[in-house]
Amino acid sequence: MTAHTSDVRFHLPPGPPLTPKRWQRRYKWPIRIASIVVVLAAIIAGTIAVIEGFHERSTITATGAVTVDCGTRAVAGSIPVAFGDAVTIYDATGREVGPDEPLAVTRLSRLEGLAGGTCLAEFEVRDLPVVDAYVVRIGERYRQVVTPAALSNGYLFA
Repeated sequence: MTAHTSDVRFHLPPGPPLTPKRWQRRYKWPIRIASIVVVLAAIIAGTIAVIEGFHERSTITATGAVTVDCGTRAVAGSIPVAFGDAVTIYDATGREVGPDEPLAVTRLSRLEGLAGGTCLAEFEVRDLPVVDAYVVRIGERYRQVVTPAALSNGYLFA
């Protein structure tokens, strides 16, 4: 014979509702209003954070450089680029703006000396819209397709 154990539970019957404390009755509406204000402030702050985060993610700071001779401040070889030349950045796909409309225009405006009489002619563009690929034109004839990751990490044009 098996011993049968039963699960005995005791449930108390519900009692009368507790009367609210005096401070609960007195501050009932101010607490509700303050709660609504806090929730609305949290929603507004969250919305602003999402918008700002999206904006920060949708632009980059593009940097690049060209190796030039420190004396002539020009590229040695067949590339017709020199310090001070215009740098124009286009959307390679033409979706952000028209295919002939630049996203940004700047100059090779910073010169940094390296060893052996070689310098870097550098440019920087802040808040450049992120697109799939860029066409970077330096001077009148030099063009190169560059990715957003390469420009945000500092691309060295050859």
